[in-house]
Amino acid sequence: MIVEIYSAGGENVESLDMKELLIKDFENDPIYRMAVLNGLEDSVFTNGILSLHKDMTYSTVEAGRIIERSDSTIRNHFRSDLIEYIQPEKFGKFYRLNYKSVFRLHLIFVLMDKASKTSVDLLAELGMQPGVSMGGNVKRVQRESHDIQEYGEQLQNNYEERLLTMERNLGYQSKMLNILKYEKDISDIERKLERKEVEIDQIKTDAYMKFLEEKQTQLLSTSLKKSIQKPSFLGLFKKPDNIDVDQINKDVETKLKEKMDQEIKEKINVARKEIEALKEEKRKVDTLLQQERDAFSNMQLDSDVDDKKLLSANIK
Repeated sequence: MIVEIYSAGGENVESLDMKELLIKDFENDPIYRMAVLNGLEDSVFTNGILSLHKDMTYSTVEAGRIIERSDSTIRNHFRSDLIEYIQPEKFGKFYRLNYKSVFRLHLIFVLMDKASKTSVDLLAELGMQPGVSMGGNVKRVQRESHDIQEYGEQLQNNYEERLLTMERNLGYQSKMLNILKYEKDISDIERKLERKEVEIDQIKTDAYMKFLEEKQTQLLSTSLKKSIQKPSFLGLFKKPDNIDVDQINKDVETKLKEKMDQEIKEKINVARKEIEALKEEKRKVDTLLQQERDAFSNMQLDSDVDDKKLLSANIK
């Protein structure tokens, strides 16, 4: 027998322990502080979060159930710079998350959904610079502050070089905005796909409930009709026919089931077409996103080459 211990206030002691542990572990965490400052404490400490165990690790699917997110949506953040904050453990192609990693992931989703924060906002709060993925490694977009200062001092008397730097930075910002936009579009499409899958299940449920209601109505109607005998001279001496309830039920059910199956098929076909359209849209956005990332990488590589040439010229 499992005995659950509750506090004087009626709260589960294990939940209280996890809450206290998280508050202690994250009291200096900038993302947690941001959530608190935005008044999101009730959304932060959900039942799922409080059910975490400090000695367990979770797969992305299990973590998704705890924070009510899909596995694919979670993995999107593992392809961004926020993975350095989340700190999941990678085993081959799979990830495992301890209670801290699950909580960090949950904080990110809460701030994005309820405080309209973007990944750039969160990275800025963490003191990190947005980066771009190059062959599985993250390359930082901006130089370190002392490098920028030194670089600026070298160019301060050269108008053309300063103008080139400004144009380059505008190009970085434009590409980064496009990347963020496409990432958001992909997340929106994935949410729509999830809703469509739920909608298909609802179509089946609604159709079955309608089938039961119509079946009951028609059984009553048919039984009443058969029970009423038309008056005739011979009817005075003839016994009323027995009503075959089983046959009536079978006939009504067969007819209504065919109708139900046809309605389900038509509605699901419409939903499936919408799902395919969304998947096609996602493929197109994925392509655009990859093109922007490649272009951004090329811009950064070209920038590094130009910087080396400039530094070499200055040394001479």
